[in-house]
Order: sequence, then structure tokens, then C-alpha cells
Amino acid sequence: MTQKKDKAGEGASGRPRQRSATTAALAGALIGALAGLTGSTLAYFEAKDTRREEAHARRSDIRRAAYVDLAGAANKYVQQATQLLTVSLDPAKTPQERQRQFENGYAPANTDLARAVTTARLVTPPDGRRGLAAIGTRSARVGELATGWYAKGPEGAEGAEGANVAKADAEFAAAVEAQLAALQSFLDRAADESL
Repeated sequence: MTQKKDKAGEGASGRPRQRSATTAALAGALIGALAGLTGSTLAYFEAKDTRREEAHARRSDIRRAAYVDLAGAANKYVQQATQLLTVSLDPAKTPQERQRQFENGYAPANTDLARAVTTARLVTPPDGRRGLAAIGTRSARVGELATGWYAKGPEGAEGAEGANVAKADAEFAAAVEAQLAALQSFLDRAADESL
């Protein structure tokens, strides 16, 4: 019986040691798991913030490129429309020269401007779209005035010295000024937004 008591006593005193070792192992595993979970969570949120910042930077780069393209296309359009008007009102120019200026200068510039406005519209925030609409409206007026004289030719200008030429020049200059002012207003607003 003494042996049984000793074994029973060892078992009782051995269990608390085993429990404390098991508890320590479980506590260590739990601490390790919590540390791993915390580290993974922090890494996830840091990566998410980095991706968000990279996406914002990419959108800003795309907007800047679209706005620069729009400004270049608008300026080229004004230049080509001015040349078309000049050629159209010049009695020394033949109908073939007027047509060549229209096909090789004005028409491609008009297409480039329409493409640039469309691209800018796709990347512009909603409040900037009104500015693009103003640019489109003003550009249409510039084109209307330039192509109107292209169709008439210098004969429609009453001898290139008449009052119609001066009026056409004044209307065209005002339309160009309005278009460039609309472009400048749009670009100023775009520069103020967080690119």
C-alpha cells in the first residue's frame, strides 16, 4: 500500500507540473499567434494604403497628361482655324489651296481637339465637366466662323476689303478669345484640384 500511495502522490504532484508546462506552451502559442495576426493585419493595412496612394498617383498622372494634350490640341486648333480663315479670305488663294488647308490643317486639328476633349472628359471629376462643355461650345463657334468663310471664299467677302472681312475678323478674334479663356479657366480649376 505504501507503494500505491507513493505512486499516487507522484501522480498528483506530477500533474501540476504538467499542467503548468501545458499552460505555458498554450500561452506561448497564443502570444505567438496574436503577434503573427497583429503583424499580418498591420502589413495588410500598410499594403492597402500603399496601393491606394499608387492608384491616386496613377490617376493624377493620367489627368495631367490628358489636360496637357487638351491644351496642346486647343492651341493647334486655334492656329489651324486661323490659317483656314486667312486662306479663305485671301483672293490670291485658289479653291484647291483652301481645300488643302482645310484637309491637311484644320480637319486633323478639329479631330485632335475632339479626341482630347473626350479623353479629358473621361478623367475629369464631375465638377470639371462643365468647363469642358464650355471649351467644346467655344471651339464649335471658332470652327463655325472659320469654315463659314471657307465655304464662301473671298468672293463672299465683297472684294476682301469690305466690311464683311472686318466683321469676320472681329467675330473670329472674339470667338478665339472666348475659347482660350474657357480653356484657361478649365486648366486653372484643374491645377487647383489635388492632382
